[in-house]
Amino acid sequence: MSSLRRIIASRANGARSHGPETPEGKRRSSQNALSHGLLSDCVVLQCESREAFEDLLAQHIEHFGPLDGVEFGMIEEMASSYWRLRRLWAIENCLLEESLAAEPAGDDVSRIAAAFRKLAASPELALIHRYETRLHMMNQRALHNILLLRAAGIPNEPSPISGTGSGTDDRLLSSVEVLLK
Repeated sequence: MSSLRRIIASRANGARSHGPETPEGKRRSSQNALSHGLLSDCVVLQCESREAFEDLLAQHIEHFGPLDGVEFGMIEEMASSYWRLRRLWAIENCLLEESLAAEPAGDDVSRIAAAFRKLAASPELALIHRYETRLHMMNQRALHNILLLRAAGIPNEPSPISGTGSGTDDRLLSSVEVLLK
């Protein structure tokens, strides 16, 4: 929590600002509300659709309606892990299709079983399943943390006066304790 002195100093500094003055600063500032797209540079491969990822992220944002930057980060993590999870499913499908194509003609279920048996003997399938578990846990943990923050009733703005006995600090400490368990 910020101290009262720090809050007052921040407000005084903010009051002195009159916004950007140069044309370049005004142009940059006018773009502040736009999505930066930095996450898609990190998550989306060149052969994948950046627009599809941006749509997925927008759906998550619309569904969860982040209340602050912390929740927004968790929602980005959820969208990113889900995107990577879908990529893993495509990789697994491709590996099974390739293994299946090498099988002789016959009963489809038997061919799939034989292809799976050969693929399961190689390290690729186990690695994919390990990554799938990790990504699923990342997604679930971010969702759990958003729900935990909202259930704890922690305010999104710092209290202007710390230590007022409002119980906010106690709720914050108990929430942190729950997160650490």
